[in-house]
Amino acid sequence: MKTDFSVPQRQELRGIVVIYFMTLLKRLRQNIYALIPLLSENIRENYLHFVVLGFILLLVFQLIYSYKSYLNFTFYIKDGHFYLKHGVFKLSDIDIPFDRIQNININQNLLQQVLSVVGVEIETAGKSDAEISIKALRRDDAEALKNLLLEQKQSENQQIDSEKTEPMLSRKRKPIFRLDIGRLFKVGLSSNYLKGFGLVFAFSMTLYQFITDTIKSFSGKELEKDYIELPNTLGYVLAFIGFILVISFIVTIASTVIKYFELKVHQLKHDFEVEYGLLKRINKVIKKEKTQVFEIIENPISKLFGIKTVYVSQASSNELNQKNKIGLVGVGTNEIQILFESLFGLQFSQEFFKTASNYRFCVRLILRYFLLAFAVFIGVSEFFSILSGIAVGISLLVLFAFLSYKRYQKSSVEINEDLIKINSGSIHTRFKYISIYKIQSVALLSNVFQQRNGHADLILYTASGSEKIQYIPKKDAQNILNFLTYKVESTEMSWI
Repeated sequence: MKTDFSVPQRQELRGIVVIYFMTLLKRLRQNIYALIPLLSENIRENYLHFVVLGFILLLVFQLIYSYKSYLNFTFYIKDGHFYLKHGVFKLSDIDIPFDRIQNININQNLLQQVLSVVGVEIETAGKSDAEISIKALRRDDAEALKNLLLEQKQSENQQIDSEKTEPMLSRKRKPIFRLDIGRLFKVGLSSNYLKGFGLVFAFSMTLYQFITDTIKSFSGKELEKDYIELPNTLGYVLAFIGFILVISFIVTIASTVIKYFELKVHQLKHDFEVEYGLLKRINKVIKKEKTQVFEIIENPISKLFGIKTVYVSQASSNELNQKNKIGLVGVGTNEIQILFESLFGLQFSQEFFKTASNYRFCVRLILRYFLLAFAVFIGVSEFFSILSGIAVGISLLVLFAFLSYKRYQKSSVEINEDLIKINSGSIHTRFKYISIYKIQSVALLSNVFQQRNGHADLILYTASGSEKIQYIPKKDAQNILNFLTYKVESTEMSWI
C-alpha cells in the first residue's frame, strides 16, 4: 500500500530498537573515559553493586528515552515544505522548504540490515543543524519519500529547463559501473598502507599500555619486569615493524572490501546514483549542480592495475573532510570520462596553463618533518636503545625527505577558461578539477619568508570548503587571482 506522506508519519516500530542501540553506542563512545575508574580494585570490591545497578538503570532509561523519541518523531509533506517534529525533553518543529533540500541519501548499517529497515538523510542548504536523519523506514517508503521530495523540489524551481521537468521516477537508471570482486581486491592491494600502518601501530601501542596498566592495577606487578623481557635490539625493532606492516596490509585490504563491497554507479541524465557497502550500505546521489570538486587519485600500484579512485565533493553547510566525500574506487579511464563530461559538460581532455610550486616548498616540508623524525628518535631511544633510535630516526628522515621532494615535484596549479586543476600528492598523485564559475572567493597568503623571496599561497573557496596551492611565484598567483575574480564576477552561469 502506498504511503500518504501528506499526513504525519512515524518511523517503523522496529525503529525503537535502532534508536536504542545507536543512541546507547553513541553515549558509550562519548563517555568511555568514565569507565576507566572501574579498573580500580577499591571500586570493584566496595562499589561493584552500585556500578551494576547504575548500568541497569542506564539501560532502562535509554529504553524509555528511545520509546519517547520514537513516539515524538513525526514528519509529513505539505504546501511545498517538509515538516518534522522530534525531541524527548525538548520538542522541536522543523520546517524545510523544498528549495533548500540539496540531496537525499539512503543508508543501511548492519543493525538496520538485520531489522530490514533503512535510514534516510536529507541534506539541506544553510545551517548544518537543519539536516534531517530518519533512522528506520521500510526501503519502499524511503525510496518513495526520496523520489517525492526530489520531484517536488524540481517543480518548485522557477528556473527549470526541459530536462529538470522530467520526473525522477521516469528517469532511466543507466548502469555505468559495477565493482567486481577481482577489481575490489586490486583496490585493496593498492590502498594507502601508510595510513593502515599508523592505525595498527597506534592501536598496538594503546593495547600494550592498557594491558600493562591493567596487570599492574590487579596484581601490582609490571608486565616487562615480572612476565616478559623485551630485547632492546635493532633486529627486534625491525621484526616488530615488519609484523605491524603485515597486519596493516591485511587490515587495509579487509576494510576496503567491507567499505566498498558491491559498489554500483547508475546514471540519471547528468546525475549519478552511487551504492556500496557490506556492513553499512550507502546510497548517495552525485548531482551535477551541487558538485564542487572532482578529484582523481592514483598511485604506482593502482596505475599498474589500470584503476583510479574518484572523490566528489558536493556543496555543504560545513567544510568537507575526506570521510564525507563520495568515493568511487577501482574506476577506469572510460568511467572517469563519463563522470567528468556529464558533471562538467566539458571534454575530459583539456589544455591548461601551468604554474608549479617553488623548490622552497620542499625545503619547508623537510624542516617540518625533521622535527617529527627527531621526536621519534627520542621516543625509540627511551623505549629501546640509542642505536635503535638513530637507525629509525635516520630511516624516517630519508623517507620524509623523499616524500617531501615528491610532494614538491607534483605540486602545481593549471588553469584555462573553464576549469582550474590542482595537482598534489607524494606517493599518491591527486588531480582536483573545479569549475571556475563555482569558485566563491580567492585569497593570497604570504608569510614573512615568502614575502622576502616573492612567493605566496593561493587559496580557493568553494561551497564544499577550501583548496590551497602552496609556494607559487607571487606574480603568477596575483595573475590567477585577478583572472578568477574577473571570471567569477562576469559569469552568467549559476549552480544554485
